[in-house]
Order: sequence, then C-alpha cells, then structure tokens
Amino acid sequence: SVTIGADGLGLISYYDNTDGDLKVAHCSDIACSSAAITTLDSSGWVYGHTSVTIGADGLGLISYLYFTNLKVAHCSDIACSSATTATLDSSGIEGEYTSVTIGADGLGLISYLGDNDLKVAHCSDAACSSAAITTLDIGDPMTGKYTSVTIGADGLGLISYYDNWWADLKVAHCDNLFCTPYFRRR
Repeated sequence: SVTIGADGLGLISYYDNTDGDLKVAHCSDIACSSAAITTLDSSGWVYGHTSVTIGADGLGLISYLYFTNLKVAHCSDIACSSATTATLDSSGIEGEYTSVTIGADGLGLISYLGDNDLKVAHCSDAACSSAAITTLDIGDPMTGKYTSVTIGADGLGLISYYDNWWADLKVAHCDNLFCTPYFRRR
C-alpha cells in the first residue's frame, strides 16, 4: 500500500514474505528511485494485508494482519524510521483485507474482514492505541473480502467490499463518524 507523506514523498507499507515482517519504505525522491527500508514488526507473524495512510499528525498509520489479529503501527517520524504498535482486534481471525483512512475527526478508520464478517475499527487517538470495533455486515462466509475505505463528501466513511457467498460487490455507508449503528435510549 502506498501514500504520500507530509514531506511529499512516498511511504509504502508491505509484508515481506521472506521473513514474515511488516516493512515500510520511505522514498528518497518523488520518483521513488530509491528508498530507506525499515522493519516495523519483526515477529515473523505478519501476513500479506497492509494499508497505509497519513494521519492528522502528519505521521504514517499502518493497519495490518498479525497472525490472527488486526494491528496498527503508528510512525514516530515522517520517514517512519520506527513505530509504536497496538493490537486492535484479537477476538477471532481478524484483520484480513485491511484498509485504513483518516476520518473527518482526524482519527483512523479501518475496514477489514474479521471472523468472516465486514468490520470497522474507529481509532481512539492519533496513534490508534485502541479502537471501537463494530461489525457492519454479518453474512455468509467471507463477507468483507477486498475491503476499501474512504471518507465521503459528507465526512462519513464509505466502504466497498466483496460478499464471497453471493459473489456481489457491496457498499456500506457509515451513519456517523464512529461508523456504529445509531441507538436511541429513552
């Protein structure tokens, strides 16, 4: 996954399948003719689903699949020479097909396949040290593959995803910044 950093240079997150690590490449120029490579998670349990965006703080935020958990890495500087990591969802097989964006509130919004359902995590702070988790579509097996999230003109999340059972492309539009169902208490 690639984004443009606050310095105008590319920041690329990827899974290195030779060692199972999460790595980031910070481009040296706008053409990305060379890059500084940093290992952010060297556990050997990182799998192929990563997504990167730039937060309101100007630093990279990377969502990824760690073994069976959804994790994030928050870069410590523009070049992402190091990062703090946090586990956001470990309730089952969580974090496949992850996609991350920054919401209108300046906080991360992550869509992903979690336990065969479409889920979303709304970060609690810029570093995404924790998140509110919501299941958006409980479907047949693998509802939520190939998810992609962005913020619409209304400031709310818009998520595309694949329903494996019905072989359909679906779209979920969030009702609020947290992308949680609205409940009215009396």
